[in-house]
Amino acid sequence: MKNLLTRRYTLPLFCLLCSFAVLAVCSRSSPLYPTNDWVDANIYFTIGRGMHQSLMPYRDLLDHKGPLLYLLHWAAAAVSSTSFFGVWLLEVAAGWGFLYASARTMLLYCGRSWTFFSLPLLAACVYASPAFAQGDSAEEFCLPLLAIALYFFLACFGPGKKLPSLWVFAVNGAAAGAIFWIKFTLLGLHFAWMAAFALLIWIGHRSFVRALAACGTFLGGMAAISVPILLPYALGGALPDLFQTYFVTNLTSYSSTPTHWSTPLYNLAVSGLETALNNPVWAVLALLGGVFFVFCRGILHPAAKAALLALAFFSGFFIWAGSMGWPYYGFPLSAYAALGFVCLGRLLQNLPARLPRGAVHAGFVPALALSLALCMAFSPNVPFMKLKKEDLVQTKFASIIQQEGGQTLLNYGFLDGGFYLSSGITPSCRFFCRINLPNYQELEEPVRQLVEQGYFDFIVTREEGPLPGMEEHYELVCTEYQLYDGTLFPYSLFRKIA
Repeated sequence: MKNLLTRRYTLPLFCLLCSFAVLAVCSRSSPLYPTNDWVDANIYFTIGRGMHQSLMPYRDLLDHKGPLLYLLHWAAAAVSSTSFFGVWLLEVAAGWGFLYASARTMLLYCGRSWTFFSLPLLAACVYASPAFAQGDSAEEFCLPLLAIALYFFLACFGPGKKLPSLWVFAVNGAAAGAIFWIKFTLLGLHFAWMAAFALLIWIGHRSFVRALAACGTFLGGMAAISVPILLPYALGGALPDLFQTYFVTNLTSYSSTPTHWSTPLYNLAVSGLETALNNPVWAVLALLGGVFFVFCRGILHPAAKAALLALAFFSGFFIWAGSMGWPYYGFPLSAYAALGFVCLGRLLQNLPARLPRGAVHAGFVPALALSLALCMAFSPNVPFMKLKKEDLVQTKFASIIQQEGGQTLLNYGFLDGGFYLSSGITPSCRFFCRINLPNYQELEEPVRQLVEQGYFDFIVTREEGPLPGMEEHYELVCTEYQLYDGTLFPYSLFRKIA
């Protein structure tokens, strides 16, 4: 068993196994679930499917997340346009990246046996937490990129470590660029990361030129990944729509302007505490690891301890400075949970009593079984696994729409409920569902006019009756009730009057 653990390919393969197994249970995108009914995930996937029909995000289909997130869902739709299977494969890949980067972090301070034992438990702690939501969040895809930055920080900032070569800055710059074009409020860790290295090189090693070169290489990495992402929008004449929505709208409408200088700090304190209370396992691990790295001697260079605190602070500050957000906003902070397993591993090494060597080497097997049991017991998504696809309102409405030959559909008055996916219909208007922006009524005006003109063959609402403007051209087909996020909602299907 020991020889198996020391082979080069074993660790990445085991990370893949852990990601595959845990996300099969914890993500609603998994084939074990009838569908992923999370409205955010359906918005991303509807746009990704629309891109295969030459529709451009922002210009043709409106939402306010980053273009790389939609590009990922375009790739997922290429695998399967009728299910979330492609999305789940992307989640497994992201989970593998997070676990492998975390494993490399643990190997800096702990043995391979403890690292193998910890990985499945780390996966369960993170992906079975409420902050994971239903799976397929922007935060989930950024998590491995944050874990990579944390690994390089610890690998280069330990006592006696040498300065990193420029390729390290290029790699992390590319990671920061990817995060920037997924959700730019998650850039706090990389902001502090680059600042810490620049100060170390400039002040600690008295080399301003090398510090400047490191910053330039980091920005070059960001630029290198930005060009292919932005090129299709430039060629399609959609760059103004991208910048107006992703930057202007998010900065002026989605985030609130602080009324006092202390407001961002208040948001950080309240939302951070709420996130910790709702996700106590990985929050305690992150806190335990932070205390260990800051207060234990010989683990980090003294300046690196302050830098690590800065990384954690700016990670949360960038997330919550503009608003307190949603429960899943704090999920990226779970990247620090690996530090808790480092702390536990070092403490176990100092215990006078030792487990038998064979038991230590084989410990990852029961750890994986335990992690799956924990996922089944504590993941908030598991109850949804029991539902049958044919019993979902999305499937029932899709059957009616397809039987009557419906060609156009509107998800009206609420976020994307998965009806475009179930019916196989691509949206035919820019405002294909409501989005979480304060000025949604203004944005919704063009689609209200289309409704009043009877433009759509079918309309789905989350109301028992018709919305204003529907009475003249639409009649009720049926109303079904279904739980969403713990609340029983009515879903009504309307068809155009012949």
